[in-house]
Amino acid sequence: MVPPLTYAAALERLSAVERDEADPAVNPICRSFARTHGGRADRCVVLLHGFTNCPQQYRVFAERLYARGHNVYVPRAPGHGMADRLTTALAALTGARLIAWLEQALAIAHGLGDRVDLMGLSSGGNLAAHAAQWRPDIHQAVILAPVLGTPTIAGWAVAPIAGLAAVGPNMFRWWDDQHRDDLSGPRHAYPRYSTRALGEIVRLGLAVLSEAAERAPAARDILVVTNANDEAVSNGPVDQLVAHWRARGAPVRSHCFPKALGLVHDCIDPDQPRQQIELVYPALLELMG
Repeated sequence: MVPPLTYAAALERLSAVERDEADPAVNPICRSFARTHGGRADRCVVLLHGFTNCPQQYRVFAERLYARGHNVYVPRAPGHGMADRLTTALAALTGARLIAWLEQALAIAHGLGDRVDLMGLSSGGNLAAHAAQWRPDIHQAVILAPVLGTPTIAGWAVAPIAGLAAVGPNMFRWWDDQHRDDLSGPRHAYPRYSTRALGEIVRLGLAVLSEAAERAPAARDILVVTNANDEAVSNGPVDQLVAHWRARGAPVRSHCFPKALGLVHDCIDPDQPRQQIELVYPALLELMG
């Protein structure tokens, strides 16, 4: 685990990240960003964006947290947020690389706040679950729609398929074969994904599910949020994860947005079609406390 930083050291590290991401290959609106109140806050919230998206996904939600007096840090995941939306950078993404990136982000966050909370959506939810299981320095972990399975693949087949995808030849597939790079929605997000990277992300999440069956999580407060209308991920394995943690006496709260609301999988990015952030944001903020 990377040692936490002082506030001054955290600002220096943020400046270094800013210099690295000044590369013209990175989309300017997708760079990592922090919102601070000029000093160390009682609470710093780290927001982890989803697969093929970037920090811009959380731009509006981060302001809501900042307005509550929190410092907020939104780091850019490896291989994400490139100006070339058809980049092949995601082919090199591994679970180990994501965990190392998360450790660096949390070290910065500890310099920005006395208490560190973490929210992750989708693939970011897998990382938030990883932190909840193994990081006692995390106060609250908010796990939003993690990728532990998909409605299009039988539950028993998810682990072997993810394993094969992670070690087999990489392929890039369109999120929408019909519209391809004309896909409606955020123009800062990628219209296609790496099969190898997705396999790594799912394996990371399934490792947490397996560990949760054996021991209690390390985080002090865990909130798991699902969406009954989610067409991208399966909620069954997520419910199983919650059950494992509760069986070991962990302080786990859960919330499921009803199917009737018709929410999309990415319920955070304001640029998503059919978005309902004025319903979702207040609910999440209340749940986070």
